[in-house]
Amino acid sequence: MESKKGASAMLEWRARFLAKGALDEPRYHTALHDAQVLERAGLISTQEWIELVKLANAALLDVG
Repeated sequence: MESKKGASAMLEWRARFLAKGALDEPRYHTALHDAQVLERAGLISTQEWIELVKLANAALLDVG
């Protein structure tokens, strides 16, 4: 994985899913799916995928 591609992919993912702060359940599932696609495509590492999953989990918990 090239670090520039990984960093760019993570920034784009964060902008797409975390811009509003909280995630509802449908967006949460989409966020997890998209993170998995990035990891499987080799654009992000497994460690980076774990970071995105943790961020999605925290954003889901913010929905009240």
